[in-house]
Amino acid sequence: METTLSPIILFAFNRFESLKYTIDSLLQNEEAKHSVLYVFVDGPRFQRKGEVESVEKVRDYVKSITGFKEVHYKFALQNKGLGNSVIKGVTEVINRYGKAIVLEDDLILAPNFLFFMNQGLDKYKEEKSVFSICGYSNKVKVPKDYSYDTYFCTRSSSWGWATWADRWNSVDWELENFDKYHILKKEFNRWGGSDCWKMLNDWKCGRNKSWAIRFCFAQFLQKKVSLFPVTSKVQNDGFDGQGTNCKRWSRFRCIFDNSAKKEFTYPENVSIHPFLFRSAIGYHSIIKRIFSRIMYFVYRF
Repeated sequence: METTLSPIILFAFNRFESLKYTIDSLLQNEEAKHSVLYVFVDGPRFQRKGEVESVEKVRDYVKSITGFKEVHYKFALQNKGLGNSVIKGVTEVINRYGKAIVLEDDLILAPNFLFFMNQGLDKYKEEKSVFSICGYSNKVKVPKDYSYDTYFCTRSSSWGWATWADRWNSVDWELENFDKYHILKKEFNRWGGSDCWKMLNDWKCGRNKSWAIRFCFAQFLQKKVSLFPVTSKVQNDGFDGQGTNCKRWSRFRCIFDNSAKKEFTYPENVSIHPFLFRSAIGYHSIIKRIFSRIMYFVYRF
């Protein structure tokens, strides 16, 4: 299996403790010692008090990381932002290896995370209708007659995911002809949740720098799906309130896999299960989003 293991790409910034937890959980995976790790650390925002020192502490830690087959790192001199960092970093690595597992520095990973991701990459490499392999899963309601450990859904998750070079390179990151996509607004929201179009439009208007919504939009245009585990192999530690895009409370809770299980079953066909789809996409419904806004406000204090 060693020769087929995917490289791991990890994006970090100014959170030493969160990054250390991510690395520690990765090292609990047996496959880590046979995997190549690439760490990209963004540059500090010099106007933010103490950030130069925080970033420097992260850089020093990254230089000390061991336990992987190889460790490579790149430190940005200036702050690029997560979106730009991910697009450039993933492109660089994935075009060398043909595939990649991608992480951010606020994730806790199950002991079988790397096995699950690599198995998915191998299993669906030639199945072009599969756009990505996702390690995180919302807490979905599973029908009694559903016996598989995995399911397919439309919208990819950016919390511990993997893909192949051909899928990654099919994404139009610039979307220069954006105006022609307005007619797809409702369809895009039905496909991936009520917040999809707003996130994409906000990116176009400069209100966010999300790479993930552009990745999802490409997946939507190509009518492709992503593989998810029924029991999440990723826990997002960014709910401590320190993450750039996470807050102290979130509707995105999961059942986390603490087992060492390495036997997974997959649906016989690459297709969407209607019940599981409704359960997963329901996390992006208008009602749940409104409730989340209220809870975000409450948990600020």
